[in-house]
Amino acid sequence: MNEADRVKLIAASSGISVRTVTMLPGGNENFVARVQGETHDVVVRFARDPSQTVDPFDIELWALEAAAEVGIHTSAVVARGRAADTSYLVVEYIAGMTASPDDLEAWHAIGTSLRALSTVDTATAPSTLFSRFGRDLDAAWRAHVSYNLAMLTDEDPLIQLGVYRRSDQGTIRAMLSSQLDRALPQGLIHGDLSTRNVIAGARYAVIDWGAAHAGPVPWGDLDVLHRWHVMQSRQSPVSAAAWAEVLRGAGIDPETARPVLRELAVLGAVDVVRWAREQRPDRLDELRESSRRVIDRMLMAREA
Repeated sequence: MNEADRVKLIAASSGISVRTVTMLPGGNENFVARVQGETHDVVVRFARDPSQTVDPFDIELWALEAAAEVGIHTSAVVARGRAADTSYLVVEYIAGMTASPDDLEAWHAIGTSLRALSTVDTATAPSTLFSRFGRDLDAAWRAHVSYNLAMLTDEDPLIQLGVYRRSDQGTIRAMLSSQLDRALPQGLIHGDLSTRNVIAGARYAVIDWGAAHAGPVPWGDLDVLHRWHVMQSRQSPVSAAAWAEVLRGAGIDPETARPVLRELAVLGAVDVVRWAREQRPDRLDELRESSRRVIDRMLMAREA
């Protein structure tokens, strides 16, 4: 059964008539298709690997509904289930165009969405939203930071890998220790909130919650955008004007944000390499190089 036939099966299982099926760009985990019928215009998402033991849509379903409850415009859930042993999620199709990286109003809307997202209560979230450190988000964040601090030893393999210089270890330790003192609020992070996941229509809509997870809010999403901005990402461009609009929309003072985001960038850089060593050695070379660049840039900015 090809992807289009599977989409039709899912639509039939959800009581949706099918006039046209258009396969859309998907991610590494899911296929995505737009289905138009006599009474429906929806997006069908279904797992590439039907044998997954963890349902990939538990988080996405919960995040969509939680975001809508705090006033974020996003896709309404139409159906959720399994067809031919494949997990699927059907949501409304939101008319409009993907927002341009040059659309400053879209960036401001991202900032206001982050402010709203920070109010989400994660008490009812599925267990898969949380890290290995558990559902107590404050305790989990302290454990996450403490783990990375404990790994900063003379024998740290990240030194041998060239992720950071031994002479910089004291500075990195101080930056990570600062995170233990900040007591950042914890909650729901979108995980990929840029203009590519914003639809510019009658009003701006945030889509694609598949990377949602728990962590510091709104700092987790700001951390990603900050790194793209500072590192001048070509794949995910965030100009100086765009970054300013995000902070303005989120109600975050740029001077207050700067040290917090440098620390988060360094923490993320060392943590992702440790993850790759243990879980994804196929990505180790890629991630150690990108992490090295991030750490060098953040340490330079800290000293400036």
